[in-house]
Amino acid sequence: MDELQLRKIEHIRNALNDMYDKLNIDLYEKISAAKISYKLKRPSSLVTENFEYIVKHLNELKEV
Repeated sequence: MDELQLRKIEHIRNALNDMYDKLNIDLYEKISAAKISYKLKRPSSLVTENFEYIVKHLNELKEV
């Protein structure tokens, strides 16, 4: 890989890290029943596996 491709991979990885940081917040899901309650929900937990997969393959490309 040339220097330009490596820089692009690094920019993609940085963008993924930034997205993860923005998703890594606490949200509360409203549960309606006889008494209203709230359940803690983290959006980052829904996409963590996908981000890990992408970063793993970016790292493999970077090392080639």
